[in-house]
This record gives sequence, C-alpha cells and structure tokens, in this order.
Amino acid sequence: MKFSTKFLILGIFLSCSWGFSVEAEMIPTTSQIREVTVYPGAAHITREASIELSPGEHSVVFEGIIPEIDENSLSVAGRGTAQVKLFGAYMKKEYRKETADKRVQELQKEIQEVADQIHQNEIQIGILDKKIKFLDSVTLFSEKQLPKDLVTTMPTADSLAGTLKFLSDSLQEVEQSREAIRLKNRELAKEKEVLERQLGQLQSPQEKLVRSIVVDLKCEQAGKFSLDVAYLVHGANWRSVYDARSELEKGQVDLTAYGVVQQTTGEDWQNVELTLSTARPTQGGRMPYVSPWIIQEVRPMAQRRMAMMEKAAAPAGQYQSFDMAQEGMMARVNEEREKEADVQMAEVGQKGVSVIYKLARPVTIKSDGTENKYPISTQTLKAEFEYSSYPRVSSSTYLGSVVNNSPDLQLLPGEINLFLGDDYVGKSNIDYIQPGQEFNLFLGVDDSVQVKREEMERKMDDVLIAGIPSANKNITVKHKLTIENYKNQKIKYHLFEAIPVSENDRIKVKTFDVSVKPTDVNWKDRKGIWHWVLELQPGEKKEITYGFNVEYPRDMVVPGL
Repeated sequence: MKFSTKFLILGIFLSCSWGFSVEAEMIPTTSQIREVTVYPGAAHITREASIELSPGEHSVVFEGIIPEIDENSLSVAGRGTAQVKLFGAYMKKEYRKETADKRVQELQKEIQEVADQIHQNEIQIGILDKKIKFLDSVTLFSEKQLPKDLVTTMPTADSLAGTLKFLSDSLQEVEQSREAIRLKNRELAKEKEVLERQLGQLQSPQEKLVRSIVVDLKCEQAGKFSLDVAYLVHGANWRSVYDARSELEKGQVDLTAYGVVQQTTGEDWQNVELTLSTARPTQGGRMPYVSPWIIQEVRPMAQRRMAMMEKAAAPAGQYQSFDMAQEGMMARVNEEREKEADVQMAEVGQKGVSVIYKLARPVTIKSDGTENKYPISTQTLKAEFEYSSYPRVSSSTYLGSVVNNSPDLQLLPGEINLFLGDDYVGKSNIDYIQPGQEFNLFLGVDDSVQVKREEMERKMDDVLIAGIPSANKNITVKHKLTIENYKNQKIKYHLFEAIPVSENDRIKVKTFDVSVKPTDVNWKDRKGIWHWVLELQPGEKKEITYGFNVEYPRDMVVPGL
C-alpha cells in the first residue's frame, strides 16, 4: 500500500514545540533537485530524497543546502509504501570547523611549497649575482692587463676574440638565467597571493557555515519513502524574447516565444523539470498606501526643474512621437534560414493570476549566470501590413503590421527579433498583450516606398504702411508632402504631420489650403497631430499640400517657427 502526505511550513519552528522526541533517530540523506519553478527574481526549488524507514520517530537531514533560502517558504511532502506522519521541517545552520580546517591545512601546505620555491629561486638569483660580479672583475682585469701585454707581446687575434667572446657569452647566459628565474618568481608570487586569498576566505565564519534542512516524522509502518522539501531562493530570473517572421504574401506572422533563464544561486540545476511562471512571490501582495495628492504653487525656475526631472523619470515610450514610427533606422542583415525542425514547446497553463510554462523535457542550468533559451510557445497569426511615416522628423518609411493575438495565449513584455521572409531586419519589443488583443509589430525601414516633406513658402509680415512696425508678427508657411509607391502591390499608408498648436491666448494659429482632408486632426488625442490613411496603387504618387499662419505679439519670443 502506498501512502502520500504533505505539510506546509508557514514559519520556522522547533521540533520540541510539536512534542517531538529528542531521542529521534537522525538520518542523514543525500538529495537531488527534481523540480524548479523560476519566477522573475526568484526560484522555487524542490529537492527529493529516497529513504528506507523503520517504525519510530526520525529526523531526516537534507545536507548540503548551499543557497540562503527563504525559510518562511519551506514546505515538505512525501509518498511511498511506508505509512508516515510528517511533523514539520526547519532550517539548521552550524559551523563545521573540521571541514574548513582540512582545506585550510591543504592550502597552508600549498602556500609553504610555493614560498619554498620562491626562496630557492632567490638563492639561485644570489648565485647568479656572484657570477656576474666575477665576470665583471674578469672584464676589469682584462681591460688593465691587455694594455700591459701589448707592450711586451702582441696577443693573437684569436686570443683576443676568444677572451671577448667568453666574457660576452658568459654574461649573456647568466643574465638570461637570472631574468627567467625572476619571471618565474613573479608567477609564483601571484599563485601564492591567490592561495592566501582562498585561505583568508575559508578562515572567515561565512565559509564555515553549513546549512541543512531537518524533517521530523514518525513512521508507523516500515517501507520505502520519497521525501520532498521545497523552498524559495533568490538569484534566479527569466524573461521573454520572441522571433517574429512576417510573410507579406500570405498576410501572416509566425511568432515564436522563448524563455531566457539564468541563475546564480550557488548550485547547478542538473537534469531538472523546469517551469517558468509570471508570478512574483517576492513582491508584496498588498496595495500601496493611498495618499492624498497636494498641489502647490511652484516658482517658474523650480517648475522647469520639476518638469525636467519628471521627463527623465518617465518611461522612454511616453516621449516617443508616434506609436507607428518608434523603431528608427534598423540594420538590414540577411541570414540564411536553417531547415525547420520539430521544436518541442512548453506546456502553457494558468494558475491563479499567473501564467506558467512547463518545459517539455528536463534541462540542466549552470549557476554561472549564463543565459539559457528555451522555446515555450509558437503561433501563426493573421496580419495586416501597413506603412507609416512622420517626415517632419524622419524621411524614412516604416513597414509595420497589425496583428491579432491568439484568443487563448498571453504574451509577456519582451524583445522581438524581426524577420521579413528570410531576412533579419532588426529588433523591436512588445508590452503585455492580452489573449485576442490587437497589437503592432514594426518591421523597419522599407526604401521601396518614398516620402518627402518640402517647405514651399515662408514669409513674415511685421510692418504696417510706410515701414511702421506692427504690434504683431505674422508668419505664413506652406508645405508639400509627397509619397511614392515603387512596390508591385497596393499598400496602405499612414502619414503623420504636426501642425502648430497654441496654448496661449496671445498666439493665434490658422490653417488654410489643405488639399487632402486628414483622417484625424487630433490623432489619439494628441493636439495638432494630423493623420492621413491612404491607399497607393503600384507606382502611384500622391501629394498633400497645406499652409498655416501664426500671429503673436512682437515682444514675444516663440521658438520652433
């Protein structure tokens, strides 16, 4: 008969508080990490140990717990042929000097061996220094003796050459040996420094700390039992990235989502079942305190400083001019597409308010911060491809697509690698996308659709009759916008233009001679943003002209005109 039991620990407690016997048998056991659920900023670890239990009270010790765990998250469960009652679990911390002392002795021995090598090398350098002094003395003697010998007898050329060669070769050999030993000593000094640093770390109390989890239980029927402990650790994270392949002819986008996982918890996850969750267990579940909003008068200088601070702190997207033209110039890099393989996606589910992705096979993740990328979902979505431009800022035309998300799949915020057919065209990103929600994918610049903005006329009138200055300045500007479609297919085009807007009663703005009425005059409630939705046939060119007049007092400075 197989029994299963589970117990959740809401806090740390002492086994004696449960009336557990202090004479319970201690059973040390080895364990392996079986399951890991990674959250943004943390991970939930499940360790498993298999034991044989005899009747009686036992304390099973999970040794070798490396990371600092959230002890409030500790839970225990079990199953097996043994009939067991679980009384609870707690974290045990102790200092084991014998473990550290053994390694300390090894390091001390290694440090002494390196120091001895350095000392022997220094002795050799001393001997070589004496040789150099001897050769120097021979050289000095030769410089004095040779002139004397030249008076009485002339040395042969071979004798002189042999003497000079002996002195030169000997000095060179000694200097080379001395330099080689000096370089060796420098490397040995570095090695000694590393060993001394390791020794210092081991001699600190932090390195001697040993963690273990103790589970108290009572076995009423002997048998095999599989015991699990689970806990939360920090030092783990995951994020979403996407590959989006757009097929213009088919009117669709193939969207593949990946989970990028990395961890530095201090221990490797070997062959574990991995689940990715959007839940945030480290974030408080209580709503922030609702405080009143008090507004006060601010001096002009302070007001400008505050506005600058608010702009710096706001999300970058808030200050981008247009949703449909935010990507900028993108690189055009061609990549040859590999043969498509059958990719095993994760099992997607929803648990409460979070989304979970359970990977199809066990994985191994090293505790070195390396990014590990796993496919978690794929879908083919219908898309409507559109072009857009804002020629006041950029003379480029941007290709984008309006996509409807799958009705049963959420998309998390993340970076997107964009492919147009077989060509890689750049990167973009998406925010949180709900099931069935419509969203935009931007695919970069398309040079086969051209846009141009020209200033046709500009004049200022600020005088009256006979050259008398008028009280007001009057500026008139005319522009022409031109779009040309060089593609061999009909396209939908979104054209944006900003028209001056006055928020001062003394500044008057009027528009005139608008050749094509805009679809929106205040696009998405943005004052003065004109938006045209156009259709262009293959090879078609369209022109839009408009003018505006700005009148304001002569003594006023109006920038930007």
